[in-house]
Formats: sequence, structure tokens, C-alpha cells
Amino acid sequence: MKTGEGWLVFLTGSTLACLGALAADEGGKGKAEQEPPRELARLDIANSKEGSIPGGASVVKGSWAVDAGAKKLVVAAEPLLEGWLEFGPEIREKGASITASGRAPGSGRLQSRFGVGLYGRNGFQLRLVPVRQEVELVHRGEVILSRPFPHDPSQLQQVELSVRAERQHWIVSGRAWKEGEDRPEDLLFEHKVFAVELLFPLAGKAVLVATPFSGEPISFASAVVTPEKAD
Repeated sequence: MKTGEGWLVFLTGSTLACLGALAADEGGKGKAEQEPPRELARLDIANSKEGSIPGGASVVKGSWAVDAGAKKLVVAAEPLLEGWLEFGPEIREKGASITASGRAPGSGRLQSRFGVGLYGRNGFQLRLVPVRQEVELVHRGEVILSRPFPHDPSQLQQVELSVRAERQHWIVSGRAWKEGEDRPEDLLFEHKVFAVELLFPLAGKAVLVATPFSGEPISFASAVVTPEKAD
């Protein structure tokens, strides 16, 4: 129906409903595309066979194997070196977080250490160091900071390393807490790294590290990697 300089268009109820459904569908698709996946990778230790390596993981150094009865991924005491296991997809120039629970028993001066990392060899690692009751932030083999963290090495501990992008630099942060307790709101450390300071771009897989100085096996109960998230 034409009136004046324009048109009046009459839409039926069914037409309006159809248009509304299409708009809702497109909005839903847009929201789904914007939401990051909840997990990038998870070590399925509980469903792995005795003596195996969880799917999606690869041993770079050390002797790693699943203890199916205990549902743990175990790093043998020998050879005595920094065990290194990578898993999940390569993460390239994006923020992420890795959280794992582990135990490195020992006593006196003979105490092991373990931790997690992001971006492979050229990335960052958070190590729990019972002998000094500390956590360390490591980059390319160098300890760039340490913070006190009193804990009992005979108990499972959670460790978390997060990296987020912020303009021309990266913010690297860490937490640690006793297994079974709530994740703490307070960070143990937060460290700024400018992109120009890095010899290589941040790109690589998630990492578990373990050094069995005590002569006893180190064990991991879980490990999961998630996209960059706000604290």
C-alpha cells in the first residue's frame, strides 16, 4: 500500500516470528563465535593405560609413565635430570593459563621440584621448590624471580601459570595452593615482559617439568590448559 512519498508494509504475525527467529539465530552464532573454548587441552590421566603416556602428550626428556592404579602420571627418579613433557596444541602469540596438581616428596636438602610451563622451551615455567619453600618463574633456563610459598612437599599442590597480552607486553602471573583448598584470589607474583625483550615469539605447547632430586618419583594428578582469562 503506497501513501505519500513512502510505502506502508504490512507484516503478518508469522512473518515477524520468522524474522525474529532468524535474528536470534544469527545473534546466537555471533555469541558462540566470540566465546573462547573452555579448555585448550587436558591430560586424561585417569583413563590412560598402565605404563602409557596420555593421549596428546609427548615426552621430551625423562622417564614418564601412567600409574593406572593411582591415577597418576609419574616421573621416575632415574635418570636424574629435568624431566620435560609437552601436551596439547601449539599456542602462538596468545595468552593462556595452565593449572596442574602434583607432588614431589623429599626431605632435608634432598628435595625435588616440579612445575608447569607455556610456549615450550622459549616460554615460561613456574616451578615449586620445596627445599627453599618458594615458587620460581623461569625463562629459557634462567630464574627471573622467586616468591615465598610455605608448603608440605608430601601433599598434592596446585600450581597455575598464566600469561596475558597487554598492548606491547605480556603479563606473566602465578599461583600455588594446597590440593583441595579454594584457588586463592591473590597472586604469588606478576611480572611484565616486553615483547622486544624476547629472543623468540611466544609459541609452543604446554609443559610439565619435574626434577627428582630426592630419589623418589614425582607424580602429577591433573593438568589442564585454558585460553587467556581475566583474574
